[in-house]
Amino acid sequence: MRLYGTSTLSGPLFWLAAVVVSAAPSHAQIAMKGATSEGRVLFHSPALSTNGLSCIDCHADFDEGRMGDGRIRAGHSLYGAASRQTFWGQEPGDPFRYMDITEAAVTCVKRFMLNPEQLTTEQVLSLGAYLKSINRRPSIAPLALSPAPDRTGVYADFEGGDRIKGRKLFYAACHACHPNGNSGVASALPRDEDPSFYARKIREGDGLGLLFAGIDPDAYDEESEMFMPFFGADRLSNEQIRHIVAYIKSLPPPTP
Repeated sequence: MRLYGTSTLSGPLFWLAAVVVSAAPSHAQIAMKGATSEGRVLFHSPALSTNGLSCIDCHADFDEGRMGDGRIRAGHSLYGAASRQTFWGQEPGDPFRYMDITEAAVTCVKRFMLNPEQLTTEQVLSLGAYLKSINRRPSIAPLALSPAPDRTGVYADFEGGDRIKGRKLFYAACHACHPNGNSGVASALPRDEDPSFYARKIREGDGLGLLFAGIDPDAYDEESEMFMPFFGADRLSNEQIRHIVAYIKSLPPPTP
């Protein structure tokens, strides 16, 4: 399955390949290695995006099990991920799978951070160098994704959560994009929707939750410029979502 059609090698990766192939063998190759320190800055900086997101908003760059920072990110940690054979749930035999973690990362920058072509060759190489530098506990096996959308589409039983528990969970998982429920990187959250509305958004995101679950292959529209990630069952449980919903509905109206 090729998630993004023919666009995988468009934009920066296409001309990156051309530049690397045509580079002179001496000074040019030395200048094109990429800097790990610069890659770390790019990973943590929203300047890489056009919507205010940074890589660290969705992916940790450390071992979450040993060094949690209190955040619940939609994406899995990229610590040790550079040696994986595939990314984004692709199969090892897929001829269109991403070549390496750098290509997968640039796709994230394009699709979630809405930056289709503004990365320089040096930035691409530096970001890749940093991701490879944190590969201290290499994992070769593909990462098993755990999308958990409701196959009935009803999203029942998300009422009755604990807003006190929900507050802590909201600040861990949602506040970075919806500060205090108001607009930030993403839009303000309505307070008067049915609980199923919020549960659907969390489980399906911009449609990739349905796509990866095998429910609707057409759920994701790459032209929509939506960029909300989905939270799988291993990132947020239904009970945790129930608490988050209770907290959102307890908030005052959004700030204009």
